[in-house]
Formats: sequence, C-alpha cells, structure tokens
Amino acid sequence: MMPNRTERPAAPGRGAPGAGAGPRRGPGGAPNSPSGAPAGGGFGKGGRGRGGTAGAFGKGGAGRGKQRKSKRAKRQELEQMSAPSLGGVSVPRGDGNTVVRLRRGSSITDFADKIEANPAALVTVLFHLGEMATATQSLDEDTFQVLGTELGYLIQVVSPEDEERELLSSFDIDFDAELEAEGDEQLEARPPVVTVMGHVDHGKTRLLDAVRNTKVVEGEHGGITQHIGAYQIQHVHEETTRAITFIDTPGHEAFTAMRARGAKVTDIAVLVVAADDGVMPQTVEALNHAQAANVPIVVAVNKMDKEGANPDKVKGQLTEYGLVPEEYGGDTMFVHVSALQGMGIDELLEAVLLTADAALDMRANPNKDARGIAIEANLDKGRGAVATVLVQSGTLHVGDTIVAGTAHGRVRAMFDENGDVVTTAGPSRPVQVLGLSNVPRAGDTFFVTDDERTGRQIAEKREAADRNAALAKRRKRISLEDFDQAVAEGKVDTLNLILKGDVSGAVEALEDSLLKIDVGEGVQLRVIHRGVGAITQNDVNLATVDNAIIIGFNVKPAERVADLAEREGVDMRFYSVIYAAIDDIELALKGMLKPEYEEVQLGTAEVREVFRSSKFGNIAGSIVRSGIIRRNTRARVLRDGKVIGDNLSVDSLKRFKDDATEVRTDFECGIGLGSFNDVKEGDTIETFEMREKPRA
Repeated sequence: MMPNRTERPAAPGRGAPGAGAGPRRGPGGAPNSPSGAPAGGGFGKGGRGRGGTAGAFGKGGAGRGKQRKSKRAKRQELEQMSAPSLGGVSVPRGDGNTVVRLRRGSSITDFADKIEANPAALVTVLFHLGEMATATQSLDEDTFQVLGTELGYLIQVVSPEDEERELLSSFDIDFDAELEAEGDEQLEARPPVVTVMGHVDHGKTRLLDAVRNTKVVEGEHGGITQHIGAYQIQHVHEETTRAITFIDTPGHEAFTAMRARGAKVTDIAVLVVAADDGVMPQTVEALNHAQAANVPIVVAVNKMDKEGANPDKVKGQLTEYGLVPEEYGGDTMFVHVSALQGMGIDELLEAVLLTADAALDMRANPNKDARGIAIEANLDKGRGAVATVLVQSGTLHVGDTIVAGTAHGRVRAMFDENGDVVTTAGPSRPVQVLGLSNVPRAGDTFFVTDDERTGRQIAEKREAADRNAALAKRRKRISLEDFDQAVAEGKVDTLNLILKGDVSGAVEALEDSLLKIDVGEGVQLRVIHRGVGAITQNDVNLATVDNAIIIGFNVKPAERVADLAEREGVDMRFYSVIYAAIDDIELALKGMLKPEYEEVQLGTAEVREVFRSSKFGNIAGSIVRSGIIRRNTRARVLRDGKVIGDNLSVDSLKRFKDDATEVRTDFECGIGLGSFNDVKEGDTIETFEMREKPRA
C-alpha cells in the first residue's frame, strides 16, 4: 500500500498525480487505470515512464514511443535501402546501360546532378577508387569512365560539336542550319575560297600581290607574311566576271589551327613551288596538311622567269606525293607562273575556277542570317576589337548582333580589304567587323542572333565551357596501346602516323616497311606526313587535328614541343632501330602491344628513431637523404643492404604534428608504412613509382 497523499487537481500541461506515483510497470502510471483511460492526465503531457502514451489532448511524454515518419524521411530511407553502399556511402546505381552525357571539363557536382546523387558521396566513392578530387574540380574523361563503370553508368563526354549543338539548341538556334538541304531556288553561286600555301620564300605573297595588283609584300617585315589576310578579287574572262576569295596565311600552321577548332574554311588550296628550288620540307608539310583536309590542290610553279627553272623536276617530285599532273594522266592542274613579271596569273585563276566547278558545289543561300568563320582578329587602340570574318552562308548587315566564339556585339561598321565601308556581305565575302566585346580566336565560328542579350548569354556560356575544359586534365588521344580497343569500340578505323627522321632515306624506308604491314580487314594505316628534322610544334598541331601518332626515328622534339604534346595528349614514340618501330606498329594493329613499365626511384630516407603509436603502429622518425619522399607512393625497407620489406605503401607522412604531402632532401619527417612495423634505427626507406618506359 502506498501512503495517502493529498489529492490536487492536475495543472494544465502537467501530468496527473497518478502519472508518476504508481509502479514503473505501466507506461507512465498504473498498469490498469480505474477509469479505463490510458495513463497520463486528461489535458497534460504523458508521464515520464518510457514509452508513455499521450493524454487525450496532450503530447507524448519525454520518452514517447514510435512516431509517424514524414514523407521526406520515408523517401530518404527508401533511397538508402535501394542504393547499394560503396565504401560506407550510399550512392544510386545504374543498370550498366544507363547513359550519362557530360560536357568537357565537367565536375563531380555535374555528374551528381545527372544521377540525383550527393556530390560528397561521389567524392568518397572516387577516393576509394584511388582518385583524389573535389566536388567542383574539372575531371577528364578517363576519370569519369572509371567512376561510371563502378556505379553502373555509361559515361559519354560530348564532342565540341555536340556541345555547341546542345548550347545553341537551349537558345532555340539550329546548329546545323547551314548544313540543311535547301531548295535549288534558294541557292545561288558563291565565289570559291582559296588558301595559298607553300615553302618560305617561294613567292606566296608576291603571287597574291600580282593577283590583287597591290603592294602587300612591301608592307611585310622582311618580306615574310606576319598575319592572316583575306581578299576578294574579280576575274574577268570572256566578258564574264567571277569573284575569287583568297586567304593569305603565314603558312599552313594557321590553316591547321583553324581546322583544329572545326573551321572548314578553304575550298581549294594553291600550292606554290619555286621552279628553281623544287619541293622543300615546308612544301611537303603544306601538301600533307591540304590532303589531310581533303581539299583539292592546284599547283602554281612560280619563278619561271629565273635561270635554272625546271618545272618538269617539280612535277616529278610532286608525283611521288600523289599530285599527278594532267599531262601525266592525273587530275592535278599545274600552272607555270611568274609573280615578279605577272606571267600566267590569268591561267592560274582559270585553273582555280575550273577545279571549283569540277570538284565542288559552289552554292549558298544568301537570304538568311549570316554564319561564318573568324579569319583573324586584333585589338586596335582607336577602334577596339577588329575581326576579319568570312561569311559562309547568309548575308551580314551593319547593325546585326553576332556571336564569334566568346565575343559578342553589334556590328557597328564593316570594311572590305581596301578599307572601304560596306553595309552588307554575302557568302564567301571577307570583311572587317567592328563592335565586338573582345577579340575572338582565328577559326571561331560566328552567327547572327535575334538580340544582344541572347548573344551575351551564349558567349558567356561558351567562355565558361572553355574554362572548364582548360581546367580538366589533358585530353587523352589515341595511342598505340589503346588503338585496338578504340577500333573495337568503333571510335577509329585508321591509324594515322607522322614520321620524322634524321635523314630522308631512313624515313622513306620506314614508311615503305610500315605500308607493307598486313593490317587486316576494316583497319587502315595512313602516313599523313613525313619529314626530316626535329619534331616541331607544327607536327604536334597536325597530330592533334587528325588524331595521329608521331614516330621519331633518331630525332627528338624541339624546344617546348614535348610540353605541347603532353598538354594535347599526343602520343610520341622514339626509335633508333627501324625494326623496333615496325614491330610496335604491327603489334598495335593486331591489338597485342602492351605498355612497358620501369621502376623510378623517388627518394631515400634514413631512420633515426622509431616511435610507437597505438593508432598508427610504428612511425619511423627519419631524415630525407636524397630526392623526395611522397605520401601514397610505393616503398621498401633496406637493412644492411638487404631488402626486409618490399612493395609497401607510405600511408602517412608528417612534419612534426602536421600532415605533409611530400618532404624534400635534408628535412626530417615521420613515415608510417601501414601494417609493416619491423622498422629499426639505421634502416633505409626507399620510395619509388612505376612509370611507362619509352620504347627504344
């Protein structure tokens, strides 16, 4: 029996007296309330017992039992149950066939948005896969492929063309508008666009000087063209006047640079060869660049007025490169000219027009908004950004709002090649444009937008995409090791090679041997360029555009070329034995070539003292004797010259109490080798990494 207590009415918001006075067997009160009601006051909170039941109008007690879950909590619980765990983190998985499309330079956050996952969870997953990255860091395609494979997604990094197409479609602009089939009644004849290329000092600019009847060459420094210019001339033949647009480039480098940005500017290439000098290395480079772009070629044999001119020698030399003159049964037109005396200029223009009419469809629709290519651009102190653009379709008007690469603005004024003001520019017409916000790059496409706000938004998104792509790791291009896989995936069917050697005989022998390899059905081997001398930036640019592999035979890259190749992801191979090169190419074509690795020592450290740690095991207090000790690298322990522990990992590295990424020579540090604890004073810790071995 409990002692009697004075009965008091229950205060509002408090439990009834019986709520906490009875035995602890019931939920907050007596096991069986006399009134038959649940324990707890009528208007108060439940008692303090565990699992107390709420009163009729009150809330549950401090230890209330199971409550109703919110919809959000139920959804999160369901997602966690359906998402398998990787490394202790729940991430939604794909079925192995789910395709996720990402832009160049995308981050983990972009990928997480696509699959509706937590970016922090993906960072953790990537860490367990051996990659360190932040949620906003731009990643390359290979890293996304590893992450996607682990989570069951097929990652597709869109090409620059697809990226541009998706960007413009978000503004209701058709990227392929100029490629659509239009009715013949809408198409009108347009002038051909001609690029003049050739060896230095073979008379390219003087030939254009004779064509335009101007003195352009006198304004150049040292007689060498220093900029890109575009000009249009009127050719009169038998009372018929036809226009021809010439692009005067400082060689084929600009031609390839524009191709690298997807700009298909040139219709016909005029290859200038001096009759007294013959085919030179840059002549071959220009020829290879034009052939790689599938552009018809007209050969202008210049300097016919000089003594020692031998046009037959030039024809014979070019025949070896696939340019067979018409008189030899080929389809290439050779024209004898003299730029100094103005001889053969009309015949050259006739040959250009005949080639255009025979091989190309020179028509475009002028009755729509203009689209085209920026040929060159510069910043003028008085006029601001000045861009030379070539209209490819439609008509450009003064007052139009245009976007050129990451530049945008309203066309304030237009000038032709003579500096005269023009108000409209039709297809194949080059003009200088004023009014852009900044300077576009050579090869950037331009088009007209409805308003300036749309143009600014497109330019800003292009700039952001370019910045993200630049922050990403270098693009991985085709290499000998992954060529077979690329063929199996349908990415490529041709192995493009660039051959450079110390002497022409070795290069020719290597090319002949490579072309005799039985490559099998469905795969082709193509040598897009060969030359003598060191590997140049121009070789890397050509390899970048045409996804080629550079083979160096007894030669090495010129200054800064190796850095450019590394940045662009171009595979360069160096050989001193011709059979080694042939074997590697043959194995690559058969899918048997595997990379070779060699051990490279990073640094050594001497153990001065061993510290015991219950958390990390034994820590080797050391001083770095040579090189660099890096965290997460492979290591071995040497004692009296003998290896007592090999293939270990530097799991922890500290400088005093702070974690360190690397420690250099003559600095002290603490090294943790994971579960390996057999470290003593006087031992030597040697760190190393495995690097791919260049083939000799």
